[in-house]
Amino acid sequence: MKQAFHTRWLILAILVALGFTLPREQAAKASPQGFTFPYNQASGINYNVTDLTQAWNEWKSAQITSNNAGGGNRLRVLGGVSNSTTVSEGQGYGLLFASLFDDQTTFDGLWLFTRDYLTSRGLMHWHIGNPGQINGSGAATDGDEDMALGLVNACVKVQQGVWPASSNGLNYCSLATTMINNIYSYEVDHAGSNPPAGLPNNQGNELLPGDSWSTATEYTEGIVNLSYFSPGYSTVFGKFTNKNSEWAAVNTRNYAITNLVQAKAGNCSKLVPNWNQYDGDVQYVSWQPEESAWWSYDAARFAWRIAIDKAWYNTASSRETMNEIGGFFSSVGIDNLQARYRLDGTSVDNYRGVFFVANAAAAIWAAPAPQAVNCGAATASLKTTPQQAYNAVLATKDTPNSYYPNAWRLLNMLLLTGNFPNLYELGLAGNGGTATPTASNTPTRTATTTPSNTPTRTATGTPATITITPSRTPTLVPNLNFRMYLPFAKSNR
Repeated sequence: MKQAFHTRWLILAILVALGFTLPREQAAKASPQGFTFPYNQASGINYNVTDLTQAWNEWKSAQITSNNAGGGNRLRVLGGVSNSTTVSEGQGYGLLFASLFDDQTTFDGLWLFTRDYLTSRGLMHWHIGNPGQINGSGAATDGDEDMALGLVNACVKVQQGVWPASSNGLNYCSLATTMINNIYSYEVDHAGSNPPAGLPNNQGNELLPGDSWSTATEYTEGIVNLSYFSPGYSTVFGKFTNKNSEWAAVNTRNYAITNLVQAKAGNCSKLVPNWNQYDGDVQYVSWQPEESAWWSYDAARFAWRIAIDKAWYNTASSRETMNEIGGFFSSVGIDNLQARYRLDGTSVDNYRGVFFVANAAAAIWAAPAPQAVNCGAATASLKTTPQQAYNAVLATKDTPNSYYPNAWRLLNMLLLTGNFPNLYELGLAGNGGTATPTASNTPTRTATTTPSNTPTRTATGTPATITITPSRTPTLVPNLNFRMYLPFAKSNR
C-alpha cells in the first residue's frame, strides 16, 4: 500500500512537470447508484424488488408496442379506450415507467410517437387511432403532467451520467422545459381571459382538465378534476423552470378547492368526487350522470398524487389531506375495501379491484397521523397498517391486458417501496444545488406542432398525414373489470 501511494504521487508529479494541471474543485455529485433503479429510499415497507421488475415487464409486454406506431423506433401504449388505440394518459404512464426503470430505448420510442401528435400548443392530443389519425383532439392535463415528469427524470439521468445522450437526438431537458411551460400556459386557468379553455372571471390558478375545453360556455362555474392535481410535480416544475411562485400558486389554489370539497355538507369521508366546480360543488358532466359525484375511476388517483407531495415535500396540506383520506380507508379496512364510494362513505359496488386497492393503500401509507373515522363503511377504528396495505396491493392483480388497473398497481408499488424518487431534488443535491435545464424558461403562445429543439437525428418512418376525427359523446360501459375510460373529450370542448 505504501509503495502504491508513492507511485501515484510520482505519476502526479510527472504530469504536472509536463504541463498538466489539476482540475478545479467541482461540486460533489451524488453516487450514480442513487439515480438508477432500484432506488430503495426509506419507506417503511418490506418488499422484494423482483415484484416491481416483474410488474413492469408484464405491463410493458402487454401494453407497449411498435405495431402500427409509425415506424422509425416509435412505440405506443395501447389501451384506455380500446386495446387498439392510444390515449395520452397511457403515453405518460409509459414514459414515467421507462424513466424510472432505466429503459432509455423504450423512453425514446414512446416520445417519438408522442411527438407526432402534439397539439398546436405543444401538448399531446388525447386519443390516437391508426398512425396519423387523431380520434380525440385536444390535450388531457394528467397525461401531459406525467410526460413532463418523465422528461425531467430523463434530463436528470443524462446530467448525472447514468444515461447516455439520446441516440435519437432528443434533448430531454429542453423538451421537459417546453412541456412544463405549455402546461402552465394552457392547462392552468389564469385570472382573466387566458387561456382559451378557462373562465374569464375566475380567481386564477385552477388546474384545467385540458387545453381545449369550452369552460366559459359549458361549465360556467368552472371544472376541475382533482385527480389531475399533482402538487409534488408542480413544485418540481416550478423549480425546474424557475417559476417557483407561479406553480406554488397552483398548489395553493387547488388545495383550497380540495378543502372546499371536503367541507361540503355530508362529506364525512373527506373523499373527492370525479369532477368539481371551482367552489367545491360537484360538476356534473354528461358522460358521468351519477359518477361525477363519486370517488371513482378518476378521483381515486387523487390519493396517489397527494401521497407523492407528502413523500417528496412533506407539506402541511399533504399531511392533512392524507390523514383524512388515509384515516377513512384504514377505518374501512383494506381487506373490506370496495371500488367506488359516495362522499357519505357508503360503497356503490360489491366489487373489489386493484385500481382502488392500490390508491387507497397510498393514502394509508402516506398518512402520518390518521384518526379513526365513523362514516359509512368506515367503522370508527383503524384496521390497516401501511405494510398490510402494500401487501394487499401486491396480492391483488388484474389480468395481464388490463392497461389501467395494472398501471396504477405498479405506480403505487413504486411509491410505497421508495422507488418513485424525486430525481430532480436528488440532482440538486448531486450538483451542489444548481439545476441545469437547457431551454428557455419563457413559454410561447405561438402555435407550433413541433418541439422547440430539433433533434440531431431524425426518426424514419414518418406517419401518415394527420386526420382528426371529432370525439363523440361517450357512453357508460358497465364493465367494472376494465377501466371505464369515460372520455371527457368532445370536439371543441
